[in-house]
Amino acid sequence: LHLFMEKTPEGERYQYVCGRTDIQAAQMCGFKQPDGKCVLFINDVYGINSLGESLRQVLSGFGGKQLLVMIWHPSLMQLMDHFHLHRPPLVWPSLGTTLAKYYVRKEADALFVDFEGASSADFVTEKVTGALNAGTPLVCVNVLPEQERDYVSLDIRAKTG
Repeated sequence: LHLFMEKTPEGERYQYVCGRTDIQAAQMCGFKQPDGKCVLFINDVYGINSLGESLRQVLSGFGGKQLLVMIWHPSLMQLMDHFHLHRPPLVWPSLGTTLAKYYVRKEADALFVDFEGASSADFVTEKVTGALNAGTPLVCVNVLPEQERDYVSLDIRAKTG
């Protein structure tokens, strides 16, 4: 975020505003945004009602607005990770992408993509950039937790004895 805001010409046109609560962040999404674009960084403890309110405020009407939602999941890989949240996570996998599908008029009005780590970085970047350039109203990136990234799923059959 720092590199974007301070080191790029595009970042100079934007202002970073942090909501202290999910309700406040939802309300701020409805404000007039530069170029009609808004980015919402949330974690999986972001309130389900607040996410719906954020989506409704930005996507209602015919203003040509865009919303990029980045859903981050705590990894819970260290003991302390289990205690720093003020309430438990919604569910895994994230309910956010499922909920967001109800706030767009048609399938072409949204892009839903999972960031699965370094192996999918180029693919995700290409899809998100293409959707934003095409004016897709909702772009939702689900950043998978550490334990779900960059692994190979094997379906094996083993015989013993």
